[in-house]
Amino acid sequence: MSKLEAVLLLFICGGAFLMPFLSRRLHIPSAVGEILFGLLLGVFLREAVHKTGIITFLGELGFILLMYLAGLEINFEKIKITPRKEIYLFTVMILLTVVLSVSAAAYFGQPPIYALVYLTTAVGLLFPVLKESGIIDSDTGQRLLIIGSIGEVVSLISLTVFILYYRYGFSKESFIHLGQLAGFVTAAYIIYRGFRLVIWWFPGLVRSFLRTGDPVESGLRANFVNMFFFVALAAFADMELIVGAFLGGMAFALVFKKREEVREKIGGMAYGFLIPVFFIEVGLRFDIRAFLDIHVILMGVVITFIIFVVRVLTSLVLFLSRLSLMEIVLVPVSTAFPLTLLVAIAAFGLEQGIIAEPQAASILLAAILTALIYPALLKKIIKGAAPPAS
Repeated sequence: MSKLEAVLLLFICGGAFLMPFLSRRLHIPSAVGEILFGLLLGVFLREAVHKTGIITFLGELGFILLMYLAGLEINFEKIKITPRKEIYLFTVMILLTVVLSVSAAAYFGQPPIYALVYLTTAVGLLFPVLKESGIIDSDTGQRLLIIGSIGEVVSLISLTVFILYYRYGFSKESFIHLGQLAGFVTAAYIIYRGFRLVIWWFPGLVRSFLRTGDPVESGLRANFVNMFFFVALAAFADMELIVGAFLGGMAFALVFKKREEVREKIGGMAYGFLIPVFFIEVGLRFDIRAFLDIHVILMGVVITFIIFVVRVLTSLVLFLSRLSLMEIVLVPVSTAFPLTLLVAIAAFGLEQGIIAEPQAASILLAAILTALIYPALLKKIIKGAAPPAS
């Protein structure tokens, strides 16, 4: 490690430690605070980051862990007991979100990547918001998580299809890679079924995959093996690594029901260092002066508004479900702050040259604005709906 890398790592570690405290004082999500810290740090060290590799590596590892935890947090037990009609309606709503997002991007004459921005849904920030609001274990909280989880799966599929379209267009190579994608999903399903069969024959193995607190931390090691196995599988299929990580987390969640302890152990390590490094590193990629441009600010506000309007319109289909009026009101708000994936889309678009820095900055600004506005609105609605304490 060079002296420059050591100094950069020191600054980033210091920011990762301090930002949760400062973010709480400012009443903003920690992830937003970490992105803002990266932007400020970039004023002095942005050029130096391009000369080092360790920060990029740690940031990518943090993003992989973030997506693995997103898959791990999906409660398939709740999905299994949810009436099929509700699951179908939730899926229809998400698919309508995709259609309306594509239509909105086409109507405004925007590049296809904006459709991806409007349709993206993620549960990375929703989970802690519901936990803080005290409804994470309620039927309402679980329904919101189920809708968010379906949306995240569709978002990752859409991201993968978009990457294939951008790289290969409607060509033979594109169809070959679509075949590889289908092969990847099939392989993942076969591995999942095989793993379940092994666990059924040897139930004692469950302890090895879930055990925490022992000297060798076998549960933690098993999860890392599982995560990197799916990441490697994605790499062989020429897919984005985060898709493999997400599916790996989902596969583990499908096999093991009582995974709370090992999930908290992984989350403690990931959210304690690697995931903050990812958000700080994203901030470092952008020039803070881009956010002072009035056109970037206006576009960021417009994107924030369109994301919400699309979800309000598509949530109307939920009037056919048994959800209460309050739950239907909560759905568009709870799915309107896909911070992690919006950040990824902005960074990917900038890296690949699909969009210029001002456009990427407006998407990143929208990610920050949605993470500031809609979680606060969600908490306010939940608090207003709660019966007064006697």
